[in-house]
Amino acid sequence: MTRPEPAANTGELRHLADSLRRASAATRDTVVVDGFALYLSPDGAHPFMSLAIPEDAERGDWRSALAALPAAFAARGRSPRIEVFAELHPALLRAADAAGWRRAMTAPVLTLAREALAPVPPAVGEFRWLAPDESGRLETVLRGAHVAYGGDDADPDALDWGPQLVRGLRQGTLLAGAVDVDGVARAGAVVQLGGGTGELAGVWTHPAFRRRGLARQACHALLAGAFAREVASAWLSAAEGALGLYEGLGFVRVGTQVNLEPP
Repeated sequence: MTRPEPAANTGELRHLADSLRRASAATRDTVVVDGFALYLSPDGAHPFMSLAIPEDAERGDWRSALAALPAAFAARGRSPRIEVFAELHPALLRAADAAGWRRAMTAPVLTLAREALAPVPPAVGEFRWLAPDESGRLETVLRGAHVAYGGDDADPDALDWGPQLVRGLRQGTLLAGAVDVDGVARAGAVVQLGGGTGELAGVWTHPAFRRRGLARQACHALLAGAFAREVASAWLSAAEGALGLYEGLGFVRVGTQVNLEPP
C-alpha cells in the first residue's frame, strides 16, 4: 500500500524560505531582479552553484520575470537555476511549466526540531570537522563527494565548490565534516546556517563504503554541532532513496522543493 503524503506545512515552509535566503546571501553575492533574488557564487566556483529564489509569494503573473531571468544570470557569467517550495508558489510553477522550464529536481522537504534528533548512532569511523585552512583534507573531501555523486575524482570540476566552502567555513555560516575510515574521508555532509535554522546538504558516501552507517554518523554529528550553536531546527530536501536515513534521524516531511532550469 502506498503511504499517503502528509499535508504541507506552509507556515514552516515560509520560515525555511526565509532561512534559505539568509544562508544563500551569507556565502554568495546578492542581486535583486524582477520577482527574484539572485544569489551568485563567488568567482572560481562552478556557475551551477548560483541560484534564484522567488521574492513575491503573491505575484500572479510570472511570465515576464521568468523570461528575463536567463539574461540576468548570463550577464553575470552564471547558469540560471530557480529553487522554490512548490506549496508556496503554485502560480510560478504553472508559468514555468508553460514556458518550458525543466523541473530538474522534485524532492520532499523535511524538518527536524532540535529536541527530536535521534540518539547518537554507533561510531563506525572517526568523525572530524573540516577547517578552512586544511587544504589537503578539503580537496580529499571534495573529490570524494564528487565520486559519490557519479563523477571521477580526477575531473577538473571536482573542486569547483571549494571557494564557496572555504568562504562559508571562515564566516562560520557553514559547518562541514567527514567520517574517516583508515584515515581517509569516506562520507560527509555540510550544514548551512541562516535564520536560526540549519540546512543539511551535500550528504555523500564513497560508493565502496555505502550501507555501513557512515552517512548517518556524519549527519548526526553535524546536526548535533549545529544545535549546540543555538540553532533551533534543521531542514533538507531528500534525494531519492534517502528518506529512510533522514527519518531515522528524526526528520518529518513538511512540503516539496522544485528546482527549475530554463529550456
